[in-house]
Amino acid sequence: MILILTYSSFVNTTFLELHKRLMIGRRCALLALGALLILVITVNIYFIRIIVENSSQKSQIKNLPLVEENYVQGPSSSLRKNENGKGSQKSEDVHAKIKEEIQMLSSKYFKQNASYLIVLDRLLSELKIMDNVVHEDIWSIPNNNWPDAHQLIPPSAPELGTILNALRKAKIKHADNAVLGTQLKLMLTLENGAKAVFKPQWYSRDTVIQGPVYYGKDRHNAEIVAFHLSSLLALRRVPLAVIRKLDLTNEVRRHATPELHATMYQEGNDTCLYGVCHYCSLNDPVCGTGNVLEGALIFWLPRYLHLVKHRHPWQRTYKKKKLAIWETDDAYCEKVKESKAYSPQFSSRLLDLIDTAVFDFLMDNGDRHHYELAQNNFHNPAVLLIDNGKSLGNPDIDHLDILAPLYQCCMIHKTTWDRLKMFSGGTLSLSLEKLIALETIMADVLPLISDAHLTAMDRRLLVIYSVVEYCIKKKKYVSNVILDHR
Repeated sequence: MILILTYSSFVNTTFLELHKRLMIGRRCALLALGALLILVITVNIYFIRIIVENSSQKSQIKNLPLVEENYVQGPSSSLRKNENGKGSQKSEDVHAKIKEEIQMLSSKYFKQNASYLIVLDRLLSELKIMDNVVHEDIWSIPNNNWPDAHQLIPPSAPELGTILNALRKAKIKHADNAVLGTQLKLMLTLENGAKAVFKPQWYSRDTVIQGPVYYGKDRHNAEIVAFHLSSLLALRRVPLAVIRKLDLTNEVRRHATPELHATMYQEGNDTCLYGVCHYCSLNDPVCGTGNVLEGALIFWLPRYLHLVKHRHPWQRTYKKKKLAIWETDDAYCEKVKESKAYSPQFSSRLLDLIDTAVFDFLMDNGDRHHYELAQNNFHNPAVLLIDNGKSLGNPDIDHLDILAPLYQCCMIHKTTWDRLKMFSGGTLSLSLEKLIALETIMADVLPLISDAHLTAMDRRLLVIYSVVEYCIKKKKYVSNVILDHR
């Protein structure tokens, strides 16, 4: 009897344990099913949210304002607006952040860097004229020895001053219309066969060009300022340029082609001409003071360079009611880099265009719609800084959009960045003024740049510093990308 009871008790205990285990198993299964259900619901909600957001973004892109109504300018920036008074919001935000960075710039950017004196002294020594130099020999240097695909003037050029002086004094053997671009220019053949383009003076030095950054005729003095600024920034890719006063009667008309001669006439005591070009007209002549016409004489590059023109990725539309893609797309640089020609892994062309943007911003040149490369079996040719006549327009305005390649790509040659930092604390204008002063003396002309434009360059250099600081804070300024790829 006792055994039966013991066995019965054992069976009941075992049954209870099995029951408990089954209950625990059921609970675990229910918990697992519940967790799986929650996971499925969460995933579905996530994908539904993604679909809604993508639809919203597509709708916003379709409704993005692409039409501009007017052009608004202010003391520190320019911004184009659409008919509702709103420009590209992203551009506005970037420009606002850059302005904030200016207010927070480190004191190092306002202090003078003594190392600029070494560069300035070397450049000033290059401008000295050598004695006892045979002019027949001096022309072969810029024609045969200097220019290549990466620079038009070597880093060290002791003959530079002598060559520039030869340009100022060379006799003119032939004068013709230079059918280049849209404005009046002359193609002059000098002694020993050298050729040069002459851009006449249209404005006084202190003329302020109103309107968009690309308005107005070429400023002849800007070509000479650009030449010397390129030396300061170690971007020696600007053609040789000097100021020259032409005697229109004895130096031009006497050696002019029939086509050019037909556009020259007398207006009182002054000799005038209107030339042959896209916009040239009898109603829009340029006149000398008496027979003398001041202008920029720009040395013609040798034929072996074989220049090829390319459309600039950050080209403006030049239409008052249409924005370019780069003006509305903050990620535009990434699209540019998809092309092998602009990929930093394959060439330095994009970095060269960023150098060009920095150079143009300092000069206030917003008309860089194309650029030239020397493409005859040269490896990785540099972007040449040709045609700078639309610079020095308005010293009171900083057109931040000229810097779009810099603040959209957040890259720059390390050599260029180091050079820019060298001219902090107002030494850029100081150095440029000293270099240009020699040209003023040699050509016996008024100063080639106003104090307002010199001040503007120092101010714009601070903006460039601010853009780089902005890029660093965005954590997009990568050290292994900004290195010089050449």
